[in-house]
Amino acid sequence: MTVLLLAGIVLTLILLMKQRDFASVGMVRNISYRLKGRSLSTNYWQAGIALFAANAALFALAFVILFFLPYGAMVGLLLCIPLSLFTWVIFSEVWEGAMKDKVKMASIGSSFFLLFLGYIFWYYATLEPAYPGDDLFMAWIGVIIATIFAIGAMCVSMFVILRK
Repeated sequence: MTVLLLAGIVLTLILLMKQRDFASVGMVRNISYRLKGRSLSTNYWQAGIALFAANAALFALAFVILFFLPYGAMVGLLLCIPLSLFTWVIFSEVWEGAMKDKVKMASIGSSFFLLFLGYIFWYYATLEPAYPGDDLFMAWIGVIIATIFAIGAMCVSMFVILRK
């Protein structure tokens, strides 16, 4: 599991360093060309809600892959991280408005991870032992991992979307 986590981190770092090349790929340019000039490229509320929905859909895809497929963690790391970066690069390339509105759009879209973090903290705060003497240490480790995931995903999405 540690090797998979490190592979995901290395893959993310490579994709972040190569995001300029990633943004010039034909498919990204084609999608962004088709979306430019529409309200999604100038209205930060619509773009932010669409980004929020995209983040939620990608999280749901990762959840389904992780829990319902054999070797799901490996497939999830190899599939969902590039898909997330691809989505965030598209939203960054499509945006035609002011930088101030782009920050608002990115904040609205990345608030999914804040809501996820709030849910995790609420779940842990209301968690009760299944039987007397049950140790909740593993639940605490899950909270730490989910916190790292949520903060990391939010920071990477903001970094990718707000690049110049």
